Amino acid sequence: MSDWQTPGTSGEQPGADRPGGAAHQPGPQPSAPWPIPGPPPPPPAGSRPVIPLRPLGLGDVLGGAFTVFRRNARVLLLWSVLLSGVLGLLATLVSTFGQQALQSRMLSAADGGSGSESIVAGSVTLLIVLSVGLPFLAYLGRGFLVAPVAADTGQRILGRRATFRGLWALLSGRRRSVVAWILLQLAAGVVIGIVFVLVFVGFIAALTAGDAGVWGFVLGFLAMFAGFGVVLAWLGTKFAFTVPTITLEGRSVFSAAAQSWRLTRGAFWRTFGIVLLVQAMFGFAVSIASFPLTIGSVLLSGTFDPLGQTDASSGVGVGGIVAVVVGSLLAIAVQCIADVLNASVVTLLTVDRRIRTEALDQRIASHLETGTPADPFAPAPQVSRPPWPPQPFPVQQPWPGQPVQQPWAGPPVPPQQPWPGQPTPPPEWGGAPGRYPPDGRA
Repeated sequence: MSDWQTPGTSGEQPGADRPGGAAHQPGPQPSAPWPIPGPPPPPPAGSRPVIPLRPLGLGDVLGGAFTVFRRNARVLLLWSVLLSGVLGLLATLVSTFGQQALQSRMLSAADGGSGSESIVAGSVTLLIVLSVGLPFLAYLGRGFLVAPVAADTGQRILGRRATFRGLWALLSGRRRSVVAWILLQLAAGVVIGIVFVLVFVGFIAALTAGDAGVWGFVLGFLAMFAGFGVVLAWLGTKFAFTVPTITLEGRSVFSAAAQSWRLTRGAFWRTFGIVLLVQAMFGFAVSIASFPLTIGSVLLSGTFDPLGQTDASSGVGVGGIVAVVVGSLLAIAVQCIADVLNASVVTLLTVDRRIRTEALDQRIASHLETGTPADPFAPAPQVSRPPWPPQPFPVQQPWPGQPVQQPWAGPPVPPQQPWPGQPTPPPEWGGAPGRYPPDGRA
């Protein structure tokens, strides 16, 4: 089986050896330069993209993301489970059950027995691994998942279906750039965290020296957290298109980051609002799916058995373990789907900005009709284009034998009658009764 193919086709097709990949049926007419009157020409049959070839609205973006997932759910879920699900499930289970071991070790060290210092050191090391190491691996896998989802979304826009092996081949030469960008993000996060700690310590020292009250501390903390939150949201939005740009255009890390910065120029609030809305919706779904995990964590933490009188093999202990395992599986399943949809939404937003600024829709339409350019997603210069014209209603064609009705021009206007005593203008200038000549003479 080939790495990608046109949906609904199989076997060899005439013209399959041209640069566009699978053969595309010619459209009813060649693409005209933009803008053209009326809607853009429909894509050819057999190569129908998942989005309309025009600037995308919120409904187009969400509908396209769900269509991409629905048409290739098996491959995308396999990528999501391998990159996000396994690491996320491991991090959740180890963190939940590791807290029990950490609590027991800390309690034994507090008793003052022999080797208490080594127990505390081991507990601190375990805490660092649970708090930093596993979430780091989960974040790395979730960040890399954007790349194969973006590659599959690009193939779906071109009317092709990519397999697991095909997506891996499409990422050839671009995987290192994606990993480098994720590591660069983590390094930037460490720097921002260090700056936050320094500002926090300085802020505490300033408030303490100034003898500020409780409300001063509270307001100061809220302002500081809000400031850092605004900075993180701004940077995250400006560089949100970096991984899709690396995947679709094949740019280097810094070139893709610069391209993301340019694409979000003039569309920051729209991008931020759509990404925030989508993440809020999917985050709410994940939180609902994580409810059994929360109950299991409460049961295992000893909230209902503070004196430790219940055996782990009965009652609350067994119920907690079952709730943690079932809740973890359910939460990870929903999280895998949400990760795929989030990545597809960001990719479609990237395509939308390139349609608006680089006329990407023209190159996609030309590729679908003629096979050129071979790669419509390749880097292209910016194009100055007017806003997309409103779509007119189609003109209804008359039935056979039905007379063609002329458009209604309004009620007839009666000729203006002259005023009483007003002379009639001479006919040499072609005036009507009651009207003056062009030069104003009677």
